Amino acid sequence: MYTNHTRNQRLAKALAYSGLLPFLYFPVYLFFTGNDVIFGFDVEALLVAYSAVIVSFIAGIHWGIFLFKKGSLNLFLCSNIIALLACLSIFSIFFLNLIILILCLFFLILIDSSLFNQQLLDPWFYKLRLQVSTLALLSLFSYGLIAL
Repeated sequence: MYTNHTRNQRLAKALAYSGLLPFLYFPVYLFFTGNDVIFGFDVEALLVAYSAVIVSFIAGIHWGIFLFKKGSLNLFLCSNIIALLACLSIFSIFFLNLIILILCLFFLILIDSSLFNQQLLDPWFYKLRLQVSTLALLSLFSYGLIAL
């Protein structure tokens, strides 16, 4: 029988990996179809909007760590700046929007590493974040290459 802690970890992992599906779908769709529209929507706009939501969500996790685990003020400020940059990416031109989001995800990984080193992130969660963020980064990068 699973404890609540183990059940929560399994749920977090399932949700995190399922959250990768749009990151993986859009580059694959563009690669195989060559079509940048799906169901009347621009594929790039969908990927950028989804990525901005995810970046903002992760930044919100950092904001929560600042509030509840006594992280530094720098964490609070960085998480808000990153969330705002992610929103800005929605209004940016092609390729600049991907660069902004890639940089945001990269800096979130750096922040996660710092939080892990400060023992503010559990090892299992840090590992999960590292794996999922790396796959999201690769997906954004590959979309940019395919779309060129």
